[in-house]
Amino acid sequence: MARKAPALREGDVVAIVAPSGAVNEQAMERGIKVLENLGLRVRVGKHVLDRWGYLAGDDRGRAEDITGAWMDPEVKAVICSRGGYGAMRVLPYLDFEKLKAHKKIFVGYSDITALHAAFWREMRLVTFHGPVAESGEQSGLNEPYNLAYFKRALFGTFTPGELELPNGHSLTALEEGEAEGIVVGGNLSLIASTIGSRWELDTRGKILFLEEVGERPYRVDRMLSQLALSGKLADAAGYILGDFTDCESSGDYPSFSVPEIFEQYFKGTGKPCISGVPAGHALHKATIPFGIKVRISAPPASSQEKPAVHFLESPTARRK
Repeated sequence: MARKAPALREGDVVAIVAPSGAVNEQAMERGIKVLENLGLRVRVGKHVLDRWGYLAGDDRGRAEDITGAWMDPEVKAVICSRGGYGAMRVLPYLDFEKLKAHKKIFVGYSDITALHAAFWREMRLVTFHGPVAESGEQSGLNEPYNLAYFKRALFGTFTPGELELPNGHSLTALEEGEAEGIVVGGNLSLIASTIGSRWELDTRGKILFLEEVGERPYRVDRMLSQLALSGKLADAAGYILGDFTDCESSGDYPSFSVPEIFEQYFKGTGKPCISGVPAGHALHKATIPFGIKVRISAPPASSQEKPAVHFLESPTARRK
């Protein structure tokens, strides 16, 4: 059974940690201001501004910040500064039996997928695939759609119902049907990379969400092939495809497009598949709670109905 952290309240303390790539301090400060404007008190981890190659400090230091924030009774949510690369490297340094004693909101996306998968595997904790602390002037937490979804998801006003879309946005049904299940997933590269490890994703009966950035179509193909050969695609009850940003061919040699690759892996499966969900590395980032039940509806093209993702439960627990 999924474990849910209590919803946030104005005045709560939230911690920023850097499990992955080196942090852009100016971009992080923009995100901190947004969080403070929500009435939250922000603490920045001791090692967040460290640098070690392309990482935000060494592996032990990054893990120490996560553990320290998790064990601090004042901290109600842990928000990642950014993705990049490196979250997988901290997993061996986390004592999940120790962390399991506490339920906290945990937010991030992209490389943070490694931690989403580990927190679900080890603690059955509902976590949030959503904006990180680093924000552009008009993106990330500064974008109105992103901030509205982030606030609803974390402050307990997220009610069961259909995923709302930004103006002018629509979803595509790649394979028709309807399915219910717990939603899991994240970044395709990270999900593929954890296969064979203790923290590989269990997709049996689940709704699998995938997104990606900066990968050529043949690489997307290769990673989906790995998921198919390992049984991860066949085990899932249905599929939600988010943004695959900057995943075009270089034009140097013949190539499939990413939508063509999607058709090869998801059409004809008999399992519903919806693409175009605004989550991932594009401008709009809906906060998607991993570990809660959803229903996806992918009607046939002849239908008057539109594809939709329905959240069937709240992602947070009531505060006592």
